[in-house]
Amino acid sequence: MQALVFWEPAGLSLDRANPYAGLLARAMEAQGVRSVAGFRENLTPEWLRAHRDTFDVLHLHWPWALYNGATPEETTTRCATLIDALFLARSLGYKVVWTMHNLYPHDSTTRDLDHLARLAIAACATAVIVHCEHARGLLAEKFCRREDVFLAPHGHFCDAYPNVVSRREARAHFGFNEADFVYLFFGNVRANKGVEQLLESFLALPGENLRFLFAARICSDYGAQVVERARQADSRIVLRESKFYANEDFQWFFNAADVAVFPFTDILTSGSAVTALSFHCPVLVPAIGCLPELIDETVGAVYQPGSAGGLRRALDEARAIRRDALRPGIEQRLRELSWDGIARTTLEAYRA
Repeated sequence: MQALVFWEPAGLSLDRANPYAGLLARAMEAQGVRSVAGFRENLTPEWLRAHRDTFDVLHLHWPWALYNGATPEETTTRCATLIDALFLARSLGYKVVWTMHNLYPHDSTTRDLDHLARLAIAACATAVIVHCEHARGLLAEKFCRREDVFLAPHGHFCDAYPNVVSRREARAHFGFNEADFVYLFFGNVRANKGVEQLLESFLALPGENLRFLFAARICSDYGAQVVERARQADSRIVLRESKFYANEDFQWFFNAADVAVFPFTDILTSGSAVTALSFHCPVLVPAIGCLPELIDETVGAVYQPGSAGGLRRALDEARAIRRDALRPGIEQRLRELSWDGIARTTLEAYRA
């Protein structure tokens, strides 16, 4: 069986893209499935007809990337073209599988169109993969899809990122001592990440031994503004900024931290939380999306985001977290996020 997998511009690379698809492709190989990176040009009527005997499955991960354009008009045209292509693919005998990583694209300004696109994709797909039961419910509620829905959790990243730097080395690298308690935010600074609230909440905490290790990936003017505020806010904030962090960089941040904090305001599945767990770093997240099904007291903490001062209290209470004490729970969770099991479920979806 061969699957054309629509992921990111860098394809199924483990070092130039989010490694999720590359790790899944490697696990699928053991199930007898060869995965090939797919791109927009592979969805023309001519290409689909010419390659019907080559590929069995079209696997979509981020549909928005396949139709997003420079203008609303271009986006609308591309969206219609994508939907036409998917229904043509079904008529030609391809299986169409969609993994619903998020409910809607975070950066889109065409929400009504995105909703229509997802309704069409959910109707067209032979199977849909979700990462948690909450997502299954949203798929049914928002996009009217209830049959041939498969639950496969977001797999761990233990095999994607080097992890040879010790905790002592990592903390010394940033100037932390043993008495310091280190909160970490690592990743893209977007509006849905809640970084502004995290800054405000951290600044409200007393404690000279508290540190906020802010590893910011700046991709927008918004991100640059948030980082500039952090730069001037408090000497307890240790700021690092980049447009790109290499795979070998991750270990320095996650091994230095006592807890990784991801105070999302809008999220379904979090690769960031999974990344932290992959370094055996406890996680603090709000009770939204799939996060309560991933994070509990055995691997970190969950807080209610709607209450006034909830994040500040959660940060304060998180000071009781001890990495070593949570390591057995995190290791058990990582076993539950094994790519072998995810590949078996994905194969079931391919065969649906």
